[in-house]
Amino acid sequence: MLFLGHVIRVEHVYDEPPGETIGPGQYLAHFAVTKSYRGTLGEQVVVHTADQGSACGLGFQEGHDYLVYGYTASNGDLSTNHCTRTHEVADQAEDPDIRWIEALTKAPRGASVYGRIRSLRLNRDGAYDESALPGISVSIAGPQSKTVSSDAEGNFRADGLAPGAYVVSAEAPQNYVPFPKSTVTLQEHSCAEIPWSTKFDGHIRGHVYFHDGSPAAGVYLTAKIADSNAHEPWAWQAAHTTAGSDGTFDFATMAPGTYIFAVNLDFSPLPGKGDSYYRKAFYPGAIHRSEAALVVVGPGEKVDRLSFFLPPDSAKPSVPLQVTILDFAGKPVPHADVVAYDGIWGLSVTPLMATADESGKANVTLRPDSHYDIEAVVNLSDSSQACAEPVGVNTHDSPAPVILMLSHHVGNCMQFKMPPDDSR
Repeated sequence: MLFLGHVIRVEHVYDEPPGETIGPGQYLAHFAVTKSYRGTLGEQVVVHTADQGSACGLGFQEGHDYLVYGYTASNGDLSTNHCTRTHEVADQAEDPDIRWIEALTKAPRGASVYGRIRSLRLNRDGAYDESALPGISVSIAGPQSKTVSSDAEGNFRADGLAPGAYVVSAEAPQNYVPFPKSTVTLQEHSCAEIPWSTKFDGHIRGHVYFHDGSPAAGVYLTAKIADSNAHEPWAWQAAHTTAGSDGTFDFATMAPGTYIFAVNLDFSPLPGKGDSYYRKAFYPGAIHRSEAALVVVGPGEKVDRLSFFLPPDSAKPSVPLQVTILDFAGKPVPHADVVAYDGIWGLSVTPLMATADESGKANVTLRPDSHYDIEAVVNLSDSSQACAEPVGVNTHDSPAPVILMLSHHVGNCMQFKMPPDDSR
């Protein structure tokens, strides 16, 4: 549905009957239809939209005029949202959408296909830097066939096409990921937009093996720009993949650059997802980041047939440690949570955890030959939290029992831990 209308009234309804907590609902905008451009409408119509901007709802105002791009929701309601072109109309004569719609009857016959072609490259902020790709040949095949080229801004356009189904294709530049073909169906005076983007088609490929030579199936690998900060696991200039059943891996669509890659580079593996290998290991078989080999990828280059042999894995947890948690006054804290972070990771996504008994004592089992930072967190009677600053424990020898004393009224004391060693 597409119409110009005047809001007579706006009412609010809840999706469910409101209880003690008022949940989300809808605005029902009652319109007097000024002019209908598409669809069959009466003199008045009700348009539904979410009552929250975060749910893409629109804030219609009584007494204002709107051009409404509507659709029929699954329950049959006429609805609209922010993702449509619905907007307030201050001046019909100057509104660009209305001017374009009403000019269609005078427009030349035929339909149009248009779009923009870009290359994308991930930057350090997690967004993409984009560049126009000029001179790309675009083929439009159907009832009529045309070939056009993208201009200096990467834009292309073909007008005057007869109605019908068309296959639109373009050939990406050498060393770039190919463009997918698009199929569109055109009607008289209609148009279809086909935005294409592509990236350099660089690859780092090979096989990863356990130290005994068997395929390391299912391990999680990350390739990251070599000069990225080792203590910022959220850094964006990275690619990720999981080794296949035969240990094969392929980092695809890599931008030109110098990379390191590793198993479990930033985080320990999640249980059941590649956790057949626990420790962090760098290509070609190193434990520390400083020993990682640099892999240089040129524009669209395929660096392949690499063999990555993982060092022997860390031993399974077998070192018992008793932890006692005391409150601010030195009394035992029952039911406190003990969290043990393996020093390989810093802040592991899968730390070891245990809950203290009534006497404030808990037992955790650690991996041998490792360093752990162990903290405690407790929920207080006033619904706030408190924590004990982390204590470092080495498991090379049998560690002595640890006493943790609450020291801060926050939920995580790892923020007070010293920065990790850069060599890790």
